Amino acid sequence: MSATETVPDVDVWGWTQETNPDLGGLLETKKAILIHAPLRQKLEERLGEMGMEPDDDRLAGLSFWLLAQYHRAWPHLQKADAKDALVAFAQAECCLKGSVAENGGTPTRRPDLAAKLLEKHPGLSTPRVYAMYLDALLFDNDTEAARAALDNAPGEIKNGPHGSYVEGRLAEEEGDYRAAKSHLLKAIEMDPGHRGALLRLAYQHDLGGDDDEALEYYKRLSGLRPLDVHATLNYGVLLEDRERFADALAQYRTVLRAFPNHSRAQAYYRDAHGSLNMIFDEDIERRHDKRNQLLRIPISDFELSVRARNCLSKMSIETLGDLVIKTEAELLAYKNFGETSLSEIKVLLESKGLRLGMDLNEDPIPEAPPKKELPPVEVPPGVDPAVLTKVLADLELSVRCRKALAQLKAVTVGDIMRHTEQELLSLKNFGQTSLVELKARLSEFGVGLRQS
Repeated sequence: MSATETVPDVDVWGWTQETNPDLGGLLETKKAILIHAPLRQKLEERLGEMGMEPDDDRLAGLSFWLLAQYHRAWPHLQKADAKDALVAFAQAECCLKGSVAENGGTPTRRPDLAAKLLEKHPGLSTPRVYAMYLDALLFDNDTEAARAALDNAPGEIKNGPHGSYVEGRLAEEEGDYRAAKSHLLKAIEMDPGHRGALLRLAYQHDLGGDDDEALEYYKRLSGLRPLDVHATLNYGVLLEDRERFADALAQYRTVLRAFPNHSRAQAYYRDAHGSLNMIFDEDIERRHDKRNQLLRIPISDFELSVRARNCLSKMSIETLGDLVIKTEAELLAYKNFGETSLSEIKVLLESKGLRLGMDLNEDPIPEAPPKKELPPVEVPPGVDPAVLTKVLADLELSVRCRKALAQLKAVTVGDIMRHTEQELLSLKNFGQTSLVELKARLSEFGVGLRQS
């Protein structure tokens, strides 16, 4: 918040004195609390005066819900009266936006439980509740129920921006991306700040490799308040991909100002700061010699797809040195050389500490730290061991998935099989969608990721 902004006069504790607080009014209070740090501090101070974990589970659960601390709100809300409309709505939002655990189980998102809670909610006919009900069905991948719910939605929802957003999501599920984009654009035409529609458009363009459009939508998302943390971090990652490290740092700082202990933002900030202020070793000559030896290695020594090898051969690119002086634009201008081959080449070069468009007179980049020793790969019985040397480019993964996996410097299927699901999910911009995609492609060859 800048020095010129004023904090609204909102009583963050007033609702506790009301017999039946209005849901709409409390949601406006929550929005103000999440936008303005002084209001958050006021509410936290009131909780602190009560020992931070007050005995009144309804009071504690709703207070933590107002702070968007869903993991802390959930245990209290479970003990509160579920027939209370406010409690039921807060429980549903915790299931949809946070990780919750039932009966001592593992915390996870539960959109299915959110949908059940909202389906019985006394305020289901109101736009706020019905919109969240539709979101829960979408996130639970229950497209049939989402379609039925949209058909029966109140007119304000069905004919409004959220209805267009849901139509877009359903079209995505059916594989009709052109119709999906049309519905999503209609949603933001009606409501330029519709977060769901902006996020899906950003995701679609990012997945398709259209970084310019993705950047524009993420930029719009990052300017909304309350802050969309995940969208702002994704925006920062895309800016880093463009080597706009100072701009990326600004996005990470925005998140850290709002959430100083956000671990992902802290890690991303350190990475971007390191890229901006890269310090080279003093032993430049030794590094030049080592890099020059590397640049003389023939392209034929590396596992590349047939298409990539043929294209490079026709361009008279015989060594790594011949390759690194080419730019992405020069490679893509060659017939039959597309984004898949480009991604494959970039992964190969990154694994060697090189990149396209290098000036061979520049100082060499620092050596990478020693690689962590990974466990050997075991091929399941009946599977041809040759699958281990199959290059990742042949899997025809989405652009988003390939970009994320490039962080591992992995070139072959065998390289990927050395990693667990959790290791992959810790990568920037590698989420459940990418994981499901990768596992499906690996299963076609009868292999999978390391279990532990």
